[in-house]
Amino acid sequence: MSKYTSENKRIAKNTLALYARTIIVMVVSLYVSRVLLDKLGVDDYGVYNVVGSIVVLFSFLNNALTSASQRFLTVALGEGDNAKMIRVFNTSVSIQFLLVAVAIVLFEIVGTWFLNNRLNIPDERLEAANYAYQFSILTFCFHFIRVPYSASVVAYERLDFFAYASIIDAILKLVIAYMIGVSGVDKLVTYAFLLALESFFLLLIYKVFCTRTFETCTYKKFLDKSVFREMFMFSGWTLLGGFSNVATQNGFLFMLNVFCGVIANAAMGIANQVWTALVTFVGSFQTSFQPQIVKSYAQGEINRMHSLINSTSKFSFALMFLPASLLIINIDLILELWLKNVPENAGYFCQFLIVCSIVDAVTGPFNCAITATGKIAKYQILISISFLLDLIISFFLFEIGMEPYLILVSRIITRGFLNGIIGLRLLKTLIGFYVNTYLQKTVIPILLNLIIITPIAYVIYVNFEGFKLLLISVPVIVLTFLFTCYYILLVQSERDYIKSLTKKIIKRG
Repeated sequence: MSKYTSENKRIAKNTLALYARTIIVMVVSLYVSRVLLDKLGVDDYGVYNVVGSIVVLFSFLNNALTSASQRFLTVALGEGDNAKMIRVFNTSVSIQFLLVAVAIVLFEIVGTWFLNNRLNIPDERLEAANYAYQFSILTFCFHFIRVPYSASVVAYERLDFFAYASIIDAILKLVIAYMIGVSGVDKLVTYAFLLALESFFLLLIYKVFCTRTFETCTYKKFLDKSVFREMFMFSGWTLLGGFSNVATQNGFLFMLNVFCGVIANAAMGIANQVWTALVTFVGSFQTSFQPQIVKSYAQGEINRMHSLINSTSKFSFALMFLPASLLIINIDLILELWLKNVPENAGYFCQFLIVCSIVDAVTGPFNCAITATGKIAKYQILISISFLLDLIISFFLFEIGMEPYLILVSRIITRGFLNGIIGLRLLKTLIGFYVNTYLQKTVIPILLNLIIITPIAYVIYVNFEGFKLLLISVPVIVLTFLFTCYYILLVQSERDYIKSLTKKIIKRG
């Protein structure tokens, strides 16, 4: 019991550190988007989003190795095997260098051809787009090499450092956004170059910290064949899911560019900034739980693992829904205050992606739990099919002329609900997860919250606008949500804990 109490306190401490980081990063990131849109202009902002999406298309390599590194490092740490951690870390770094070389070849051959022959970029901006693309490749490589170090930080649960590094990252991006306005060089090229430089600086910060803090993070230039085989098999299946995921998201961006042009890419770029901010917000909470879920599996504490999945899923919804619902209702006003020039349909893109983020928040723990088992082949195949199904449906909807933001409904259904069903079924098979219990204690309370709040939010949305809508929606939605969250979402033991915590705070005050 004392062990779980200590672990819960660590989760709470890490969550608080990540919350502070998230609030700062979210505010700065959203403001950076405003500055960038103003400095670059709508056209160049759209160009950078579509050019950068080519590099992101290959980020499935990065995501696969991140997942593999975190999983194997955390399992080794949960087993208390330092020697294994050293082997995993060194093998992971060696793999990163190898794959960076492969990625560069793919970027220069496939990516460059696609950029110059298939994308809808104004002729006068094509040269600048090529320079920006080359610097984007460097940014990707530095991020890629950083993976084993960031994975070690998460495995050791040193999320305070992760929070500080993220804040530094956000502040540097803000400085860069202002610097492009005073540079005498092309603004698009300058922005891409400075991002590459900033990414290299962050790589150095992570490397120095990990080398000095963790004895398992000293690179000795060797590759353990047995560890390599395990990681390669694991990464191979993760690559499948990662590629399908990235292909779906960036395939949508490419189709958006071909069918609608760079203005639509700019609108989607703004929506992605909002989506990223929300995902980062709830991701901070889930990141604090992630090592404990993996370690619970490594130590054979399956009931503890079940409990963590239920708790993470339920509280992720609670943390996501309130800011998400207020954003959906007030998105037009928020975009007007945030941006000087709001791209056409940006508000609609934002609203649909916000709905995606709510669904993803609830189902996010499924991926972590399945990854912990290491038995991911069937899961990756099934979610890859759902990702590609989204891409195919989106293409046909573009072909028939549907409004591009409405096409995002396909993403909500396939990448959201369908993937959630897949995750639940596999959790039942892999760890004996009690699906009926999850439905009763997590899904039904979430649905009851939505049934109560959604009609209230809709009535406010259709009857008011501007600042009046903001002033009315905030107190009504917040109070309603706090009431439904306390009496419907939380169980009695959680309500008792909140009561005791509130009493302690009042006494100290």
